[in-house]
Amino acid sequence: MTQPAASLSGSEITGAIDRALDCLRVNFRSSNNAAGWYHFLDDPAPGITASAVGLFTFRLAAQEFERVDEIIKYLIDHQVVEPPERAGGWAVRTTNGFPIIEATAWVVRALSPPGTGRLAASESLREGVDFLERSQNTDFGWASYAGQPSRVFHTALCMLALQECGGPPSVIDNAKKWLIGAQSPDAPAWGPLPGTAPTLLHTSFALLALARLEGALSVNTISKTADWILDRLVPGEHAERSSTVEEFDVPYPDGTRQLVFQNALPHFAGPVAVTALLTAGVDPLQPKLFSAVSAIVRDQGKTGAWELPRSPLRESIWAIWPFVSALSKMREALFAGRTGEVQLLYPGCALIQTQASAKKLTSALLMRNVVVGWMRRHRLALALWLIGVGYSVGAAILYFVRAVGRTEFLVGLILPALLLVFQLVWGARSRLRGGHGP
Repeated sequence: MTQPAASLSGSEITGAIDRALDCLRVNFRSSNNAAGWYHFLDDPAPGITASAVGLFTFRLAAQEFERVDEIIKYLIDHQVVEPPERAGGWAVRTTNGFPIIEATAWVVRALSPPGTGRLAASESLREGVDFLERSQNTDFGWASYAGQPSRVFHTALCMLALQECGGPPSVIDNAKKWLIGAQSPDAPAWGPLPGTAPTLLHTSFALLALARLEGALSVNTISKTADWILDRLVPGEHAERSSTVEEFDVPYPDGTRQLVFQNALPHFAGPVAVTALLTAGVDPLQPKLFSAVSAIVRDQGKTGAWELPRSPLRESIWAIWPFVSALSKMREALFAGRTGEVQLLYPGCALIQTQASAKKLTSALLMRNVVVGWMRRHRLALALWLIGVGYSVGAAILYFVRAVGRTEFLVGLILPALLLVFQLVWGARSRLRGGHGP
């Protein structure tokens, strides 16, 4: 029997997703007209970006958070309304009300899915989309705000946000051109900036943004990029050294002053790579993908979060959403429901069982074992009976076609009769000795 190369349990994946969402529920904060989460979940004061990311995480798992209305109200109330050139965006704690792309794109993603369905949210969403459009650089990429050097992560993030909310096709198409042009000249991959060394993280985000656009990349390019990612995906290594945190200084105006905030974006390349590969249509029945998802389930902390490399003792929203994304995508690719088992036999071939089919299969295997067991115990008797039946049928055919006479036919039945007598005698002797018979 073929031994499975790897296996995944839909129940275990669903359990890991549920634990992660429970972690968000436990750490939900609501106070002083604010509702949601902060980057570090133990911080009592919610933040814009983290609250949007938390809401988006529930969307990834196809669940609606019980207190979604409070979060949406908080996000809408804190949308920048003036001056006009900044209206529609969202700021973070460290930018003193100055709106930036990182926060705005995440809020747009959080407000985009069907089911938020509130008129106020829809209006706020439209204003957020307008802000992203106005903030696009003249080269068609995005940075923290218009005029800063365009970056791969920011451009991919804005493209994803605009795709998910049905943003202007022309804006997305122009961004696509910039992102394709930012690809490394030496590999089907991307780095944080055009011309920089490619990373697993930035290549995965770029593939996520481009794979959803029909015709953006050729089938051959998608295949080469996917192979590049698969080659560098190491199951159990959830963050890569070169992109664990994307750090850069962002100067911004604050009245008459010119200030700088230090941007630090925590990244998890491994789970983002899994999501990108599955989104791009890569066959999920790959040993490395199975191993990567198994490692994600294995490495989940007891509280439901995963470890943040630079702050391992503090739970973070950034150490939840990418893992929920990868798990949800794999569950969607493999399991019609949320439970079941997948036994990977070899790349591209697997035995997939739902709970219902597993019960049917168990019954079938039990029946098979009963039949096969009986046949093994009575193999000698079966052999003798087969010989006897075959011999008798052959003799009968010859008699009816007049190939042999009656005398020869009756003589031909002597052997089956002798075999029957032998089997009966042998069976009786075996039963007397305590055996099961031939």
